[in-house]
This record gives sequence, structure tokens and C-alpha cells, in this order.
Amino acid sequence: WPCTQLCWFYLLGSQFLQWVAVVVAVLTIVFQVLLLESMIVANFLAEVPHTTTWYEWWTLDEPWLPRLIWLLGKVIVFWFMIGNAVNFDDSQSFLASPEIRLLLRSLANRFEGQTYAYCTVVLWTIISEFATVIVVSYFALVSAIIINVESTGNALGDATIIFLIFDFIPELDGWAMGLIAFAACLPQDFVDQSSTYLQGPRCQVVYRTYRYVLFWWTGIWTTLLILLFRYQMTPLYLWVVPASFLYFLVLWQTWPYCLDGWPVCFPHGGPCIFWAALGTTLLWTGFFILRYGCFLFPCVCAPEVPGWFFFPPSNMLLSPLEGEWDTKYFYLFVERLFGLGGRAFLDGLWGEVDCGWEPLESDYERFYHGDLQTPQQFQKGWETRVAQLEGQVQVLTNVLASLGLGADGLADGGSDGGAAGRMEASLRDAGGRRLLLGGGASLLNRTLI
Repeated sequence: WPCTQLCWFYLLGSQFLQWVAVVVAVLTIVFQVLLLESMIVANFLAEVPHTTTWYEWWTLDEPWLPRLIWLLGKVIVFWFMIGNAVNFDDSQSFLASPEIRLLLRSLANRFEGQTYAYCTVVLWTIISEFATVIVVSYFALVSAIIINVESTGNALGDATIIFLIFDFIPELDGWAMGLIAFAACLPQDFVDQSSTYLQGPRCQVVYRTYRYVLFWWTGIWTTLLILLFRYQMTPLYLWVVPASFLYFLVLWQTWPYCLDGWPVCFPHGGPCIFWAALGTTLLWTGFFILRYGCFLFPCVCAPEVPGWFFFPPSNMLLSPLEGEWDTKYFYLFVERLFGLGGRAFLDGLWGEVDCGWEPLESDYERFYHGDLQTPQQFQKGWETRVAQLEGQVQVLTNVLASLGLGADGLADGGSDGGAAGRMEASLRDAGGRRLLLGGGASLLNRTLI
């Protein structure tokens, strides 16, 4: 026991626990970001464009009242999560961002923070920027993803899942601090004393302002995305995340000055916080766009990522992404962005590359009929496909009519070897049968069968 006490004496004297706290803080931030990123990959992009529309939900042949509760629960459950975060002590870490920023400002304004602890200020600014800007910017999209993907129709079960998730992510910081106290054999009163600080009257104004800044932005976007997910699923909803990065970045650099004035712009340490925070958010925003560039910019990664993936003609289509696509398309976008593969970034926009706005036959055969579909959806899928093919045939009919070629011309064209005969050959299906185009009639139903 004396040897143990002596060991801890030297460790505490050499600021060992402070370094442990830094390491644990970094690992906690990394885990939070990876968890949020994995939800985007596995629960959002891997599901696009398949969804159940509001019309399909309304016409389901199922009891009406559970469906109504399911709808109301989707729309309002996140707002109840906001009320839980504001009212209960066990969720206060959800609102810990202003506390972190105020402590960081106090550290940077001290003599130590402006001299020999300058590098420490930079490090904690980066960590704080991730905790107060980067992580919270994912909440709008991830909230909508969780509410839609994890929804089972049972209102109580869905609410429980959402409350657990959003108590888990914010509480990680507090759990990490408890882990440090456990590993260091620190008594509870020491932990309480080391995490207690005085708050001036202006701190409460900062807290209330931050609640409006965070919860109105996140709540409104979450509600909109929940509604849009049931209208059309597209990877373009990813733009909410980088927009949130810039939104919280700008607000954290502006509204504290509006509240407190010049004291927040103290010399030396103030510019340090500003530039470190600005650089951290801009670098991560650039990395996010590079990582998901193939899903943010249509046609850039075509034909690997086809255009119909962004604007799907049917909500029954399944995702065309296969294999280790989360890393493969990251490298592909970097190649297209810098022209490393012999193709310019904007080639697809100028029409030099086929973007694949309309799914191919192989796309329908491969992705259209999945295990997720009900028999009604399966039938509707074929009806939709037949209607699309009939529209294409009508376009060809109009083209042939403008060239003076009708059904009779097609019938005779095979013997005279003319242009009509070549067109007829191009209109044969795999079984060798002709698709008759004359008279406005279509034999597509019989051909498909």
C-alpha cells in the first residue's frame, strides 16, 4: 500500500492523469464520429433508393389506428427527446457544448494559456470543435435515419430505441470521465471537486441561446427529412451534414460576441481559438465532401454510381452499391476530382459521359425484385416498368413516323435491306420477336410475359 501510494504520488505530480484525460477525450470523439458515420453508410446510403411512400402507407390493408400512431410517433418523438434533454439531469451532457466552449475561453484567457500552455489550448480547441460542431452536425440526418430505419410500427418500442441512442451518444463523455476516475482509483468527492466550477450570470444566457441554436435547427431538419424519406430516397440529403458544419461554425464565432461583446475577443488566446476552430471545421468539411463526393454530386462517378441513384424513377429499386463501396467510391471521387483517371470532374455535366439517368434492363432485373418487396409492390413494379417501356416505344413510334416509316414499312423493311429493315432488327427482343409499333398499339405485355 505505501508503494502504491508513492506510485500514484509521482504519477499525479507528473500530470499523468491529465494526459490520460486527453487520450480518452480523443478516443471518445473518434468513437462518436465513427458511430455516426457508420449509421450513414449502413442505414442510409445502403438503403437508397428503396422506401415506402406515404401513399403506400396510406393505402395499406392494415389496421388504421396503429398506422396513425406510427406516423405521429415518427414526427414528434424527436421533439420529446429535446424536452427530455432540457428537463432531466441525466441528459444534461446533451447540452454540454456551451460549458466546453466557456471553459476553453477561460483557459485561453489565462496567463498559462497564452504562454507555455499555448499548444494545449490548440489541442483542446480541436477537441472542443469536434464535440460542439462536428458531432452535433450529424444529429439532424442521423436522427431521421434512426427514426425511419429502426421503426417497427410499435410506438413504444420505437421511442425506446431513439431515447437510448440519444442518451448513449451524449453521455459518452461523462462515462469516459468515470472510466478515468475508476482507473485512477479516485474517490467520488475528488471527481466532483475537479469537475465543479463557478458560473457567472451571463453563462445562463449562453446556455439558453445555445438550446435555441441547436434544437431548432436539428428539430426542423429532422422533421423535414423524416417526411422527405417517405417521399423519395436520394443520397442528396447528405448535404444537410456539411451545411450543419458551416451553420454551427458561423454561429459559435458570432453570437458569443453579440451576447458578451469585446471580452470574448481577448488578444493572443482569442485568435488562437478562432483559427484553430475554423481550420478544424473547414478541414473536416472538405474531408466529408471528399469521402461522400460520389453521393453529393450527380454524374461525377457515373457509370459506377448511375444518375438514377440520385433521382430514382421508382421507389422499388434497390441500391446498386456493392462490395466495399464506402472506400472504393472515396478513391474514385478523388480520381475524378483531380483528373487522375483520364477524366475531368465536369465531363458528365457537359454530356461527354453517359450518366445513366434511366435504369438499364439489368438494373431492373438485378435490383428491382428484392426480398423487401411485398406481392403488391412486386406487381406494382412490373406495372411501372411496362408503363415506362410503353413510353419509350411511343417515342420510337413518333420518330419513325417523322421519317415516313410506319408499321408497314417495318414489315417490308427486312426484305429490301433498307433503313427500315435495320431499325426492325434493332427492335427485336432476346427471343427474336418483333415489337410492333404501328397503329399506336403495344404488345409489350405479351412480350414481357
